[in-house]
Amino acid sequence: MQIKHGFPPVFDPRARVLILGSLPGDESLRRRQYYGHPQNQFWALLAAVFGQQLPRYEYERKCAFLLRKRIALWDVLERAERRGSLDTAIRNERPNDLPALFGELPGLRAVGCNGAKAHQSFCRHFGVWLNELPGEISLCRLPSSSPAYAAMPLEAKVRRWRHFLDSALADP
Repeated sequence: MQIKHGFPPVFDPRARVLILGSLPGDESLRRRQYYGHPQNQFWALLAAVFGQQLPRYEYERKCAFLLRKRIALWDVLERAERRGSLDTAIRNERPNDLPALFGELPGLRAVGCNGAKAHQSFCRHFGVWLNELPGEISLCRLPSSSPAYAAMPLEAKVRRWRHFLDSALADP
């Protein structure tokens, strides 16, 4: 079993939303990019939600787009054992230091977990901690952008992601 490590977060202190994946898959690790697999729908979902065209191969511009929209990006897991890219193969996980990142995001209002594994791992490692925080940060399990999750059509995923992001990014 291979030990796989994630990436540093993409954020700036103005972020209102944090989107969390589980751990990058093999193609993302190879490319050193979040959601780097060409069939992953993450970037297409965000483009559809915001009615924007995102550059297909320009990762830095995609990340800049997120920051302009006040969205931060990271993974729940810093490292884990995993053969292949499926979340179901993750073993012996170690979480990222999400409390430290939350401390860098004073305007954080919502956390969206990209799929079931990200949500499960977040709740296991940080659920009690999140409930004890002063202030209100909502937690949402979003439909996975992974190509392995084909049970929901893209249009339905876009509706769910749009509802989450519109609510979280709306002015109070």
